Amino acid sequence: MVSGVNERRSGNYPIPSSVSMILGLLESSGYEAYIVGGAVRDMLLGLNPHDFDISSSSYPDETIRVLEAAGIRHIDNASVHGTVTAITDEGNIEITAFRVDGEYSDLRRPDSVRFTRSIEEDVRRRDFTVNSLYMEKDGSVKDITGGTEDLEKGIIRTVGDPEERFGEDALRILRAMRFASRFGFEIEDDTFIAMEKCAGELNRISAERIATELTGIVCGMHTSSVIRRCWKIMSVIIPEIALCHGFDQRTKFHDRNCLEHILAVLDGIPLEEHEGARPSRDPVLAMAALLHDLGKPECFRINANGVAHMKGHPEAGRRISERVLTGLKYPKRFTEEVCRLVEFHDVYTPPERPAVHKVLCKVGPDLYEKLKVLQKADIMAHSELGRKRLEKLEYMSVIADELKQSGAVFASKDLEISGDDIIALGCPKGPEVGKILDALFERYLDGDITNSRDLLIKSAKEMIS
Repeated sequence: MVSGVNERRSGNYPIPSSVSMILGLLESSGYEAYIVGGAVRDMLLGLNPHDFDISSSSYPDETIRVLEAAGIRHIDNASVHGTVTAITDEGNIEITAFRVDGEYSDLRRPDSVRFTRSIEEDVRRRDFTVNSLYMEKDGSVKDITGGTEDLEKGIIRTVGDPEERFGEDALRILRAMRFASRFGFEIEDDTFIAMEKCAGELNRISAERIATELTGIVCGMHTSSVIRRCWKIMSVIIPEIALCHGFDQRTKFHDRNCLEHILAVLDGIPLEEHEGARPSRDPVLAMAALLHDLGKPECFRINANGVAHMKGHPEAGRRISERVLTGLKYPKRFTEEVCRLVEFHDVYTPPERPAVHKVLCKVGPDLYEKLKVLQKADIMAHSELGRKRLEKLEYMSVIADELKQSGAVFASKDLEISGDDIIALGCPKGPEVGKILDALFERYLDGDITNSRDLLIKSAKEMIS
């Protein structure tokens, strides 16, 4: 028992047998060993952890000797950060020596690491109190930072001085926001003040690391309340958020300022249940909801009658979205889908088959299902007058479903005629072939011809002659 430690005994935590085995091997060899970090936090919250990490008083070479003696395969990463990875049938388990970190000159990794036999020293280098808990193999939880109390009260607080913690790794600012969004925790005041003060250091953090945390923030159950409080921090990553904060849209279709409307749309994206985890939102939809109206301040105009409008804001929003997501190095497909949703979020065609068909072709029939969700959330975040568009959306949805069920096609390549057919009819190879295919597809969309090979061939002959 470590002196000065609060102890909390568990009930039945789902500790995998491989984790218990390794803890037992290290303890029987004379070392302290504990489950640490997010796994302990999640178990106390009644969630199923995805990963189990172990910290031990054994140094890496000592850990390797214990594993080899037990015939357990391993990966030696000790030269990087003092970690040895045990390979088990239940998955890989990282075992890291208790350590004390040196300076963080790159705001990411410590310049040096010193191993220690003291769990107290190891715990005090961690980011937040709720992540500083450690658990023995019998399920007893030990706490020297007040993490159990903060967990019970739902508080995010740094271990020690918050400016020091964020000065070591500025990404912890976004991690605090992600935990608050995921769990609904409140960020403690001194921690929040330090977050705002140190937010500029996020510009020194790699794009990929920021993207991971940003996705976690927007997908959480409580994202709107977190962004509402932390909008200045979010604006370091996405400057347009600051422009939307408090921006009066001055239109009868809205009863909220621009940022509050965006947050209401985010709240309107449905939560998806996940076994053993907190509900979360679809990442593509959540990101599109965050970005969809960021182009409004840029497009804001007052006409001769004194009426405000923001024509072109979906296209401006697409440009902003592409810049943000490309800059943060999101996957190409993710970026394309979010940008398409932003571009088309304000498209409401007449409830006629050709018009709806053209929208499906531009958006894609699969992505259209997400567009409907985004549009409904957007409409419901309008004023009562703006919500009248819901009826038009419902008509469009019915037609879209009928189109998909009827076997309609949504690209010229899926017509019952090919480029080879057009060449065989006498059209020379080259750009003209594609132009004819596109023209045939337009006639199909307009309802002038069906997707019948005979009719398509006949129409192609007329275009060539």
